[in-house]
Amino acid sequence: MPRYFFHFTDGRRTFTDAAGVELPGIAAMRQHAVAQIRELRAAMSEPKLQNWSSWKIIADDGTGDSVYEIGFDQAPPSRT
Repeated sequence: MPRYFFHFTDGRRTFTDAAGVELPGIAAMRQHAVAQIRELRAAMSEPKLQNWSSWKIIADDGTGDSVYEIGFDQAPPSRT
């Protein structure tokens, strides 16, 4: 099963995922990235932290190749 690494960046700062997550494929990796965005947006609900326009997740496949990128403001909101 492939291991994907999810790095968070705003273009100035980058938070690197050194552990990664084993997922069955690209579709599961995309779902995981969107879930991570939803969790972070929910956890950081202070008004001054709600401008997500410059933040994104870049997923790589462990070889350094980026396989997916999504902006925090592009992820659909959670269904409640």
